[in-house]
Amino acid sequence: MKNKVWFFGNRISLLVTLMVIFIAAMGIRMYDLTDLPLDFHPARQLFSAFKARGMYYSMVPESADVPAWQRELAIQQGRESAIIEPPVMERLVAVTYLIAGGEYLWIARIYSSLFWVLGGLFLFLLAREISSTDGAVIALIFYLFLPYGIIASRSFQPDPLMVALVIAGAWGTYNWHTKATWKWAITAGLLNGAAIFIKNVAVFPLLGVALALVLERGFGESIRDRKTWVVALLSALPTAIFVIYGTFIAGFLTQQFNLRFFPDLLRDPAFYLRWKGQLDGIPGFGTVVVALLGIFLTRRRSVTALLLGLWVGYVVYGMIFTYHITTHDYYNLPVIPIVALSLSVPVAILAEQLSQPHPSIWVRAVFALGLLVITVTHMWYARVDLARVDYRQDVDFWWRLGEKLGHTNPAIGLTPDYGARLAFWGWQDVSSWYYSEDLLLRELAGKEIDLSQRFESQIEGKCYFVVTQFGRFDDQRDAQQTLYDNYPIYEQTDNYIIFQLAPCNSQ
Repeated sequence: MKNKVWFFGNRISLLVTLMVIFIAAMGIRMYDLTDLPLDFHPARQLFSAFKARGMYYSMVPESADVPAWQRELAIQQGRESAIIEPPVMERLVAVTYLIAGGEYLWIARIYSSLFWVLGGLFLFLLAREISSTDGAVIALIFYLFLPYGIIASRSFQPDPLMVALVIAGAWGTYNWHTKATWKWAITAGLLNGAAIFIKNVAVFPLLGVALALVLERGFGESIRDRKTWVVALLSALPTAIFVIYGTFIAGFLTQQFNLRFFPDLLRDPAFYLRWKGQLDGIPGFGTVVVALLGIFLTRRRSVTALLLGLWVGYVVYGMIFTYHITTHDYYNLPVIPIVALSLSVPVAILAEQLSQPHPSIWVRAVFALGLLVITVTHMWYARVDLARVDYRQDVDFWWRLGEKLGHTNPAIGLTPDYGARLAFWGWQDVSSWYYSEDLLLRELAGKEIDLSQRFESQIEGKCYFVVTQFGRFDDQRDAQQTLYDNYPIYEQTDNYIIFQLAPCNSQ
């Protein structure tokens, strides 16, 4: 069954098909390129945008036509953004800003899209190894044109690059397992190490694959092989150095483990239903069930081990990050290539059956037409989603509000994305008061907060309390009453309320 081609006919038609797939995949991701990154988890995207902006302004020559306060604020905001993982994407984007001669936020969208699409190349190669060319093409189409994946893979965060490197790492590890050469051992270790370094949660599927393939080969034989230890060392070393430095030397990682782990949720049946709901909204739970059949339909133990390792790694990952796997849908991005690879096996079997003894031209035509309709439909769904809202007009609102506040006058408030929109496009020094869900999260973690005491400490040194989210403001009755009773309204419109907390300097 391996590498047997029945649908594409010959090498040239296959290459043409792949070229069309990759061009179309990149093309749909470039639609609405210059719109603001508010279409997908804006708080997370703006987190990376602040870091990239801070890096960029720290590299811009002081002779450049940039107001001093703006440069200082950009660098300050970048430094205030916590370091969660190595800022590789942010540094790459900042350097590209410098080359391009300006801060063009859509540059990050191009990089993320490009990385995700390039990940498709490794997925195709791996899927062809474990199934057939037919299965690999269908897996590639699923991976590149799933509507959720199209939107998510444009986002400015490390996840698209991490997912691409996870696929590459799994490809390298599988080839090391099947070919057992030093070249593949080093390749696997370097690719695994890069993926885990970009975002350390990549360790779950990659470790799952490595352990499953080691056990399939034989545990004793594997640990006696020096190549196994080289793969392990290269996979772990970059992240180990980063974690040790960030935790024990520089100290910037010491707070990153707070509010991350909620094992008590594993006893709550609703947790599993919420997790299933996430899968319903991404690949579709029915698709997941069909994909899982791929583990049992393959005739090769190495393929079973590979797929089982990926799925077990994903499940363990979700059971550790119980809160985030059900509330942050992008935590489920790794499941897209896992489903795609798993689907390649039943697709390959179906293709082989349909090709006996020779594929009918009508079967091929219907298959091609169905595939085309599904792909174009998925692209259309993504296009409609991207075109639904034009966020460009928001820039003017946030800039004018930032001018009202004086940009560098410290403020706090309830505005979208924890103040990120006001801070980024309003160029405003602003922090965020608690959202209701933040309080629930801390309650879930067993951390009680004295809101009245916290309110006093949070507003200390601030000039203004600004509100643009009136629904959230109504949820904060105590803070709302305190503000109305003790602080004058500096300005109020249908779009915002500004309370003056203390006298402020003019800009």
